Amino acid sequence: MDTPAKNAAANDDYLSKLSQIYFTRLNQALANAFPTIPNLKTPHRATLSDFYQSIQSLQRQHTAPSLGAHFGCRISVSDYGVVGLATASTGCLAEAIETQMRFLEIITNANTVSYKLSNTSTLATLSIKETSSNLVAHQFMLESELSAQIRFINDLLPWIRRRDITLHLPYACPTTPQQYQATLGCQVRFKQAEANLTFPTTWLEKPLQTTDKLLAPLLTHRCDQILERMDTMGDWVHRIRTYLLVSGAHMQSLAETAAVLNIPMHTLRLNLYKCGTSYKQIILDVRMHLARQFLEETHLTLQQISYQLNYTHPSNFQLAFKKYFSIPPKRWREDKVV
Repeated sequence: MDTPAKNAAANDDYLSKLSQIYFTRLNQALANAFPTIPNLKTPHRATLSDFYQSIQSLQRQHTAPSLGAHFGCRISVSDYGVVGLATASTGCLAEAIETQMRFLEIITNANTVSYKLSNTSTLATLSIKETSSNLVAHQFMLESELSAQIRFINDLLPWIRRRDITLHLPYACPTTPQQYQATLGCQVRFKQAEANLTFPTTWLEKPLQTTDKLLAPLLTHRCDQILERMDTMGDWVHRIRTYLLVSGAHMQSLAETAAVLNIPMHTLRLNLYKCGTSYKQIILDVRMHLARQFLEETHLTLQQISYQLNYTHPSNFQLAFKKYFSIPPKRWREDKVV
């Protein structure tokens, strides 16, 4: 019988392997479509946080339009490991999509991504909402998620015609529509009201060749265990952020915070690492959260805000804010405050 410790280690290994696969697929996309951009280095025991931070860093340094589409179309159902097996073992495409949506938090950045499946008599629509304030990261996430869904549907129903799928994206085409269509094999439309996929409703009830009624509940249970483990780990991050925000001690050292919370410092550091973050990153997240509030809800000058956040010079604050949100704080205030 598995012990809780063994289950925790297995779940951590699963998340690390999934992240490593994402790095591998991204490097394949770069080598194929953007050969002048060097491959990303995969961290030891990579996390999804490592992956998305690497994406943001890459896009700050290089121009790679349609990278999300090139990356997403390389993610297969089997790449998702136990989550992929759980979805593939369901009875039909509708059940597979529902299962994947249920475990979305495991395989992507579910803090900013959500899906909705709806259908009419003729067309099914898989809509996605992505709440990132970073425009480039927003486009990458929409493209990669929906491109992966096209591959996902095709993996489960290999007989479909991809040209019967239409991808809708809510921004102007960064290259040419033909390049997207050649990459994904489906119709692509830009400047749409929302991001979604549409395909024939009849596909939803089509049985899967990989259906396994005996294995499905076992795999679903395993995914529930991973999700439960992630929820427990996420409590650490929430607890630290809440404490720093409420106490106003957003420049307090790790040792001081560990002492206040009565947690051994090495235990706190290790658990944050398992969550795919660090105390330094949480401090930055809290400072940027406060910066947004100051910009949107007060009339403090940039210099006053920088001092409130303990930056030694206003220019340091402005550089940090621009690096985090991809736009200067002055522009943020102008865009957000009416």
